[in-house]
Amino acid sequence: MKRRRARNRSPPPETTTGERLTMNRRNNELSRADRDALRAALESKRAELLRAHKENLSLGTHSEELAADPMDAATRATEEAELLGLASQESALLAEIDRALAKMADGTYGVSELSGRPIPIERLRAVPWARLAADEEEERERRR
Repeated sequence: MKRRRARNRSPPPETTTGERLTMNRRNNELSRADRDALRAALESKRAELLRAHKENLSLGTHSEELAADPMDAATRATEEAELLGLASQESALLAEIDRALAKMADGTYGVSELSGRPIPIERLRAVPWARLAADEEEERERRR
């Protein structure tokens, strides 16, 4: 009779709401609860970004007053450029979130676009729109 060794397993990580996130290790798929929690996080972040993007875009493109003083005009132009820069960053992140939500819909969410390996749940909790595993992302950044 063979004896199985007990594995030292740590409990799955928790979300900010205390829910447990686990990955089905037989087929490396996220559980339904995991997908639901990650979808909710993505949708919440998306709504937050949409509000901020709309506000920054509006403030960055609609000067309410024309400054008579050249210094005031220069300050306002700098502020507008910063707001438009923020709106651009928000737009890029919105595109990443939309991509992650589309991947959820087609069943490819949580899989590295580079290697095809499952992205660890810890990484998805930290960056739900992650397209690569952390080590792959680090390697990619080193090459830049």
